[in-house]
Amino acid sequence: MGTVGLIFDFLLLFLACLMSLAAYPFWINFVYKFQMGENIREDGPATHKIKKGTPTMGGLVFVFTVGVVSLIFNRSRTQTLFPLFISVVAGLLGMFDDFTKVYKKSGLPGFFEYHFGRFFRRKDTGISRFNIFAKIWGLFKEVTRALGSSEGDGVQTYKKFIIQGLIAGFVSYWTYFKLGWDYIWFPLLGNVHIGFWYPIVIFLLFIVVMNAVAFTDGLDGLLGGLSLISFIAFWILSRVLGYNSLAGFCATFVGALLPFLYFNIFPARVFMGNVGSHALGAVLAVLAVVMHREIAFLFMGTVFLVDGISSPLQQIVYKITHKRLFRMAPIHHHFEMLGWPETKITLRFVLFGVFFAFVGFFVAIL
Repeated sequence: MGTVGLIFDFLLLFLACLMSLAAYPFWINFVYKFQMGENIREDGPATHKIKKGTPTMGGLVFVFTVGVVSLIFNRSRTQTLFPLFISVVAGLLGMFDDFTKVYKKSGLPGFFEYHFGRFFRRKDTGISRFNIFAKIWGLFKEVTRALGSSEGDGVQTYKKFIIQGLIAGFVSYWTYFKLGWDYIWFPLLGNVHIGFWYPIVIFLLFIVVMNAVAFTDGLDGLLGGLSLISFIAFWILSRVLGYNSLAGFCATFVGALLPFLYFNIFPARVFMGNVGSHALGAVLAVLAVVMHREIAFLFMGTVFLVDGISSPLQQIVYKITHKRLFRMAPIHHHFEMLGWPETKITLRFVLFGVFFAFVGFFVAIL
């Protein structure tokens, strides 16, 4: 690690931290003024009822902070601008979802239902393929409903999957066709070329990571703490592997997240909302891709993956057996229903996050 590079990283971290710290009190007051508070699940733990109305969309502050600092001081086409662009686009999807939850509106104003659903349901064509499309469309909606949130809670799940698929498709296209990457790095083996399978693997990785990270956002300080650990690990790893601009980008995220975590730890004064969780999931997935450490991130992000997968797993098991696998999903809520204090769950999940960050880092340098 070069001394000059580390100093530059810490300067970016310090600047992002100051900007974010100065912005959060204003954002919290702004959200209170316009009554953009978080809605709480009716079937959730009773201890969460007091959180209703807590200011949300706090992720908008740290995403904006990272964008400003990176565009001014740390511009690199692949190592900075590419992950920043993806995080901003994913954050916009999350922000739209947050607004629909706050104002009780129906996602993407019926666009997909009106333009696509009605087309697939046409009865006057006499052409059998419309029935086939309708069945495929219905199956897709049913599967995504089982994997995600309720129909009345923000943007409907199948619509979010479509938009996420477009973002993931762009990431796959850009890395495979524009950058010419077609290999996955494996521990001890090095780069293994997989040809046309590469964009498919990247597409699936992006979708899984983005949604797993979003599902993890359910307790005060949980997602913020786990994300902070991941960015610190990526920061150190990028310095070791020689991704200098990427190291500065990760340091900037660390600086922007610290003030958010200060206001988000129990009892939270602000939630990050989907604008934050979607942006974090997207950028973590892209960081793994840009550094060619996709396999290592599967270890590093174990807590994200376990917590995220628990929710669709609960839905699938219940549909098949009509029995719940957990008392409540995602799994962090399961421990709440067992009577664990929220702070205890968060701390233990973060400790596991630190452990798996070490494991992932070790795997990444093999």
